[in-house]
Amino acid sequence: MANPKIPPHADDAEKSVLGAILIDKDAIVEVAEAVKAEMFYNENHGLIYSAMISLYENRDPIDLITVSDWLKKEKSLTRVGGMAYLSALTNEVPTAANIVKYASLVKETYIKRQMISAAATLGELAFDEGNNLETILDTAERAVFSLSQSNIKRSFIPIKEALAESFDRLDELQKLEGGLRGVATGFSDLDDVLAGMQESNLIILAARPGVGKTALATNIAQFAAVEKKIPVGIFSLEMSNLELVDRMLVGQAGIDAWKMKTGNLKPDDYEKLSEAMGILADSPLFIDDTPGQTILQMRTKARRLHAEVGLKLLVVDYLQLAVGDGRYESRVQEVGAISQGLKNLARELQIPVLALSQLSRAVESRGEKIPQLSDLRESGCLTGDTLIVRQDTGERVKIEDLVGKVNVPVLAMNKENKLVPAKISRAFSSGKKRIFELRLKSGRMVKASANHPFHKLDGWTRLDQLKVGDRLAVAREVRVEENDGENELTDNRLILLAHLIGDGCYLARQPLHYTNSEPELIEEVRRAAVAEFSVTPRIVSQKSWQHLYLPATIKLARGKRNPIVRWLDEDLGVFDQHSREKRIPEVIFVQSTEKIALFLRHLWATDGCIHINSKEKGPKVRIYYASGSQQLVEQVSHLLLRLGIMNTITSSRKKGYGDMWLVVVQGKVEQFKFLQLIGGVGVKKERASRAIEILDEVIENPNNDVVPKEVWIDIEKARVRARLTTREFHKKLGWAYSGTQRHHNGISRKRLERICQVLPEKRLVDLAGSDLYWDEIVAIIDCGVVEVFDATVPQYANFLANDIVVHNSIEQDADVVMFLYKPDDNNLEQYKLNIAKHRNGPMAQIDLRFKGEKIKFFGVEGRR
Repeated sequence: MANPKIPPHADDAEKSVLGAILIDKDAIVEVAEAVKAEMFYNENHGLIYSAMISLYENRDPIDLITVSDWLKKEKSLTRVGGMAYLSALTNEVPTAANIVKYASLVKETYIKRQMISAAATLGELAFDEGNNLETILDTAERAVFSLSQSNIKRSFIPIKEALAESFDRLDELQKLEGGLRGVATGFSDLDDVLAGMQESNLIILAARPGVGKTALATNIAQFAAVEKKIPVGIFSLEMSNLELVDRMLVGQAGIDAWKMKTGNLKPDDYEKLSEAMGILADSPLFIDDTPGQTILQMRTKARRLHAEVGLKLLVVDYLQLAVGDGRYESRVQEVGAISQGLKNLARELQIPVLALSQLSRAVESRGEKIPQLSDLRESGCLTGDTLIVRQDTGERVKIEDLVGKVNVPVLAMNKENKLVPAKISRAFSSGKKRIFELRLKSGRMVKASANHPFHKLDGWTRLDQLKVGDRLAVAREVRVEENDGENELTDNRLILLAHLIGDGCYLARQPLHYTNSEPELIEEVRRAAVAEFSVTPRIVSQKSWQHLYLPATIKLARGKRNPIVRWLDEDLGVFDQHSREKRIPEVIFVQSTEKIALFLRHLWATDGCIHINSKEKGPKVRIYYASGSQQLVEQVSHLLLRLGIMNTITSSRKKGYGDMWLVVVQGKVEQFKFLQLIGGVGVKKERASRAIEILDEVIENPNNDVVPKEVWIDIEKARVRARLTTREFHKKLGWAYSGTQRHHNGISRKRLERICQVLPEKRLVDLAGSDLYWDEIVAIIDCGVVEVFDATVPQYANFLANDIVVHNSIEQDADVVMFLYKPDDNNLEQYKLNIAKHRNGPMAQIDLRFKGEKIKFFGVEGRR
């Protein structure tokens, strides 16, 4: 009798599956579609199977050497038992003939364990009095449905099998004499031949729902299989094979579609249908209508079909209904991975893959009907002034200035929530679109189209689905390659520039001078100016202030300028700026972190503040920089991020004055970083030392720097997997039991680290140590229609823009992108096929004519 405390598992079956693959590398084809690594009860077996799947996906051989090498690279070989255990697995089975049976046992016990886990979760929900009955029942239904769906297995069927059933139904329809068949699908049908599809190409056919992309793709496949006798596979993820066959029959027979739909068929129609059935039955056309397939499942089936019949064309209808192989934070990221997977499949099998895609509603909101690349559902756009940080230099570049450049080093977020080096393969204009300004609590902002995705804790979310109060991922530190000496400024020039920006006057037709009340700072600027430039400083005292004038030693004339003025103007491009126009020159952003800290230390000595609060209320230490220039404050904010110091931008206005902008460093941790890395000069040096002493006694209480409350969903899943009750979980953390009361609030990173000690799951560990700060949305403002841009980052599908994590476009994987649309809604026959992207050829626009009674598309010359 089985021990009821031990979850169902089949250890011998798991070993047999692994052993069978090791002795026969082709055996994995039989199980790759149905068995996933997480289905193995023994985690070591799951690691070994993951190695095999990775090798299979890369088309590498699977044997003892390659598997052990993969595990060694992943630092898992010793954990699974080393080469000795792998060798022992080959002795588990004499042959790989029964691998399907072994795999079914592995999957069966996995589903049973999932049922037990689901039951435990439902039990917890039921015991929690805070949950209402509707929520519990909905969760139960979804859990049971998910388990039942996971055991469904379907594959390609020859079209003649579907035709047999279709013939029987048509016979019944004729007897009904026009009786309704049922609910109409809502799709239009069309027929066209797309010539010139090249092997290894991914071709995207996109349109709004109801325009006819499914029918067009079906007709392309039908023409290739019937007329050219080319083996064609169709993954129909939305429409059943029976519906698909009906449409093929209409097109092949050339009969009235309405008669087919109602069953009101005349003998002549029936004869045409019978002939069409014969033609289709002899065609090498194969249909798989399994819903919700993963890219791995499709790849496995396509490989098998390719080996059996020599597959030449694959159609996927449609992209957004496919499922990714791994865990993704949102459908946006998942669809991007699916798109890339289909491109890899096209290259592997050396066949064209025609993938259908849904267009966003942006087409309907514009006056013109012509779709654009930015209208692809998962693609969004940013305004041209959006700043991208070059990871190789630190330079901030407008996205509009990246158009035409390739392989630009940038920063992107990886799966572990770390900001890592990446490359923009392509930046491009997406035309004009309505854009919205997204303002965050930290003062950061970005302007983007409604469909541009941003990263929330629970995944990528389009801007038009965001709301005030949502928290988005932004950079808590911007790390770039350290300056190797190129464009490096001397310390004296950095010091001089910082003081001139803060308290200097460098307007045209006015004497160059610097004003401050601290003699120490006056001397610092004088010394730096003399050391670097040929000037003869003179000091003019006025009450408690001193003015340091910096005239040149030479007589000024045409072509002879003050060397400091020439430097500010010709080299730095910041000369002749009023206080509200002042900005930091770009050369500062390419300096090393040490140089940036020096620059900020002296800039803070001018209009910065390090304040010790002696009152009982309020923060003990206040650190901020103030300026009338919004751009200057935003630049200071970014430079602080370069040093890993989180900050907030705010503004205030006094009556009779313009806006005053502040960048504020808040919280014990961030203020400590500032005081240790930047500190102060002059009187602020002593204040910085005193502030450090005070902060040592302050208890940290983060209000803004928290992981959003949605993290409790992951924590609860981890708790259930750890088989801990809520009370046990709270006790291990030293908390008083409070049910789910804490679930309404976010969690500080430090508290999440403590939770990870009890629940050491990778997702939670990654969040606790991520490079991300979760910034709250405070406003979303409509800014009208302007030209917009987007970029593609092949590896990570996202990048850092205005120090905010944003998604990229999915069309980078496609070799060809085509849009099907109706230029005039009143003309039911006129259609256009716009080729908006053609990697290896010209763009074009093709006129099509639609005949409703035959459900066919024709070229303007009347031929297919």
